[in-house]
Amino acid sequence: MEITIKLEDNADVSFIKKLLTQIKGVKSIDVSGEAKNYSWEEIKRSEEFGKVMEKSRKQIKNGEFVAHSQELMDSIFRIK
Repeated sequence: MEITIKLEDNADVSFIKKLLTQIKGVKSIDVSGEAKNYSWEEIKRSEEFGKVMEKSRKQIKNGEFVAHSQELMDSIFRIK
């Protein structure tokens, strides 16, 4: 037997999955749907992006960051 649940775009999918797995008789949880691609402008205007940037600025101001070598950064981003 299957149940279909439709979620809003901002739904906490990981929490919902954890919640559903606690119910007796639930064998598996499959998440499907079209992945939405956001433009850079949409990202910059989003509330979440603003919160992340503010948190990042506070962490830098408070010295809560780790400096990485240029070699490491190049290897991560495959820059040669």
